[in-house]
Amino acid sequence: MRKVIIIIGLIAFNMGFAQDINIQGHVADGDAQEAPLAFARVQVKGLDISTETALDGSFELALLQGNYTFIIDFIGYKSVEVNGVVVTNDKIILQPVVLHSLKPTYDLVLAE
Repeated sequence: MRKVIIIIGLIAFNMGFAQDINIQGHVADGDAQEAPLAFARVQVKGLDISTETALDGSFELALLQGNYTFIIDFIGYKSVEVNGVVVTNDKIILQPVVLHSLKPTYDLVLAE
């Protein structure tokens, strides 16, 4: 029993040192002179982790070390995937992500 308590204590001690690393970024509207895009969704692909951009288009996520893909989307805009984001011990600041609106296309059929 004593060994089990020691093992559980060591595991809890090691988990206490697993730190989240901050990832910061900015999302802009490509159709409005790259103005900040508020309330865009930033999701970590394959995980149930997401956030929304602030009024200034900025966002921040806290993740453990690893390799991630982010999906950035907004209603009426084409989604963008940012692949291969490697999170290390340092704070990560991503390059600005620019979303472009989905332009509706119409197939016109002229009546004869």
